[in-house]
Amino acid sequence: MKHRLHPSRLKTRRGVVLIVVLVIVTMVSLAGFGFLSGMSTEYEAAKLNGHMRQAQQTMNSAEATLLWFAELPERHRRAIGGLHHNPAVFRSSAVPHLTANPGEAAASMSSASVSPASASSTSTSSASGATPSTSSVDSTLAPDDRWRFSVVSIDHNTEQQRVLRFGLTNESGKIHLHRLLRWEQQQPGSGRLALMQLPGMTESAADSILDWMDADDTPREFGAESEYYQALDRPYRPSNAVPQTLEELLYVKGVSGALMSGRSASTVSFSQPESSLSGNKNSTNDIASNSALPRDSALPEGHSLPWNHDITIYSAERDLNSFGTPRIAINASTIASLEQQLSMQLPENLVRYILLARAYGIRLDGSSGVAPLSAPFSSTLPASFPITSLADLVDSAVHVSTPSGTIVAQSPLSSSSPDFAELFTLLMDRVSTQPEQVIVGRINVMLASESVLRMIPGMSVEQASQIVTLRATLDEMEIRSMAWLLTRNVLDVPTFRKVFPEVTTGGDVFQAEIIVHRDIGGPTLRRNLVIDAAAQPARRVHWSDETDAPMAFPLELLKPQM
Repeated sequence: MKHRLHPSRLKTRRGVVLIVVLVIVTMVSLAGFGFLSGMSTEYEAAKLNGHMRQAQQTMNSAEATLLWFAELPERHRRAIGGLHHNPAVFRSSAVPHLTANPGEAAASMSSASVSPASASSTSTSSASGATPSTSSVDSTLAPDDRWRFSVVSIDHNTEQQRVLRFGLTNESGKIHLHRLLRWEQQQPGSGRLALMQLPGMTESAADSILDWMDADDTPREFGAESEYYQALDRPYRPSNAVPQTLEELLYVKGVSGALMSGRSASTVSFSQPESSLSGNKNSTNDIASNSALPRDSALPEGHSLPWNHDITIYSAERDLNSFGTPRIAINASTIASLEQQLSMQLPENLVRYILLARAYGIRLDGSSGVAPLSAPFSSTLPASFPITSLADLVDSAVHVSTPSGTIVAQSPLSSSSPDFAELFTLLMDRVSTQPEQVIVGRINVMLASESVLRMIPGMSVEQASQIVTLRATLDEMEIRSMAWLLTRNVLDVPTFRKVFPEVTTGGDVFQAEIIVHRDIGGPTLRRNLVIDAAAQPARRVHWSDETDAPMAFPLELLKPQM
């Protein structure tokens, strides 16, 4: 007899099977959702990683662009708009998309570059406010998802407001610690006097900085040497050399991070940027003014700028003329060869005076006499006297010995002559007294702050203030030489001769911050770097990642004007 299930028990078993099936389906569904979620996460991670790689490649492109730009001759830099404030090139510059068509990609990349040959046309579009091809917008992209980079620097105006500009900072606008140490070695006490011009500087900190850099182990009056540092809880020794980085000065007695770079947050207003030194007067309307923005500053009350705005270890310049070729070294040739070189570059009267100066020496007594071409001369004369400074050629004379007596040849570089500025500017561009191909540490008189100008030996507080006031009124020719310091009666001739070897209007080492960004968002990268174009090829000598540091202005300010 067969065993038969009760109908109620049969229904119970069927219910269990249904529950098991539902559980299995649920588990399979959850596994599917988990897999889908995992794949979605992996996709987003891969997408974010791709965006980060694109941002990093854009950063590399930006750095390569700056290296190329900094390496150009000064004449070509000015033609493209200059390095100081050039929003047409450095504001929200777009990196073009690569396309499937190699021809289109090549054309896109070609149009995105600026060459010296096209410099004049680029300069014209920059002056008119137009945006060059590097920032042209592709109407087929909606929204604009291209990666862009901006090159920014922050200045301070006379009201100590921060000024955002699109360009690089010339390190020659600061005082080089190597030159500061040289001043101290030439005249003890001058180094401390110069450092005391920095805000918040004390005699103890000034002497300690000099002790840190000099070669001996004898402390100055208020300074510190190895004995002091060896007695600390964590002892160390001074480097007895110019620091490799400015951060090294934080080890020096009396130097703090607040004074060196500033560290606490406050709020200031950004104002309009100054017009660029290239004479582009249309570039002052690029940024909204009076926006409350943060800055870093923990300086004592009354001192708004940290020391790293005024001191450097990088400033240098190449000894080249405005065409990018070496200047004539007037102390390295015989009279005959020097005459041949100078005759192709300078007026005949000035050439003859330089040759006479090499043969007989310069007298700085301001004697009056005949024109140089009227004095006896022979190209076989020995070059017995070096010319130590081009400023010595101004308002000077040469005493030429002849069998019948002495003839005084007067310099054609008379500071009261109407053509003095033009002639001296030409002389500065074509001729050099320096034996080095790279000149380290001269101060750019057009860019240095008033406190840096006061550091220069022979420069008074009043003269430094007058330079800062007058240089904003100079024309295109005046900003290319120091002749205006005489023609505008800022310095007298003796002071000009003392100051001239320490100053310049050039500089080929630059500092800036590169910001990589996109209109539709994504990772934003920031890098602060120093580019040395004084030695060829141009190279990066320092960089720091600022991506995680607070930004002193909103990204909206980087967007190009429509």
